Amino acid sequence: MNNYTAAIGSFIRFDVVVFNTLEYAMKKDNYDVNAYRARKEIIKTEITQNTPLKNCCEHSGEAGTKLIEKINELLDLVYSENSTIVRITQDGNEIRVDYSQAIAIFEAVMPIHEEIRKIIASHMVAANNEKKMDEEMIPDVLNKEEYFYRGLVNMLMLEELDHQFAEYNKARQEAKGGITAQSNFIQQYINRLVGLFRLSRDNASARNTEYYEMIDPLFALIEMTGGRRDLPAGKNFGDMFISVKKVVREKTAKWEGEWNQVYGPFMKHFAEQIAKMQGAVPEQPKDEGADA
Repeated sequence: MNNYTAAIGSFIRFDVVVFNTLEYAMKKDNYDVNAYRARKEIIKTEITQNTPLKNCCEHSGEAGTKLIEKINELLDLVYSENSTIVRITQDGNEIRVDYSQAIAIFEAVMPIHEEIRKIIASHMVAANNEKKMDEEMIPDVLNKEEYFYRGLVNMLMLEELDHQFAEYNKARQEAKGGITAQSNFIQQYINRLVGLFRLSRDNASARNTEYYEMIDPLFALIEMTGGRRDLPAGKNFGDMFISVKKVVREKTAKWEGEWNQVYGPFMKHFAEQIAKMQGAVPEQPKDEGADA
């Protein structure tokens, strides 16, 4: 492993820690406090210590400054004592999550992920051009991460869209079809969600048939909820959400399994190689990841 591939490995690790923050947009019985603290420490370290990411941002002008700002905003939103979304209980043993703010998690995490993937892509091009791509595992790890991430983020946002669309219809029904302040608020929320769906789709490098088997029916459903496409004959919105969620969950579970098979071994190899380059085995906080 050389400096190019060590930097890429570092970016991959950071990216995974950032998108594992999506765990707090999931409704779960409990959350790992140690994983939360490890993520916080890793994210802080990456932008405060002499890391490849900090170095890259410092040499990327305004774009680098904005990325650091976004990362600090994520830290404040989720990983600080000021957070209203994620809180550790007073005894320090449990985490409480406010699910009503799920969209804030998406809006904080997703732009950072896309920027980190752009940084990785530029370093991959440079490493290949200079014939310094000496880690055969990296392209496969990146490819499988791409599919798992796209499945995960779309799966979580689809759950949120289902909930918000039901709330919107309820508000309209209670107003006997009229538009109210409440229905307008929910509509604006849904519009933000749709913008995030498009952000993911527009930046996706996933291209295979499996991906489009997920994304095409998903966006067809989004168009139906927005009144731009008719429901299939004999189907209602409940039927469509059930059908599309089933597809998205199945794809995501498959891609998660494939990604886990390569990510764990790569991180073990990465840690070993970094230790060799540094001449010592560093103590690293561990983030076990978010299960889909």
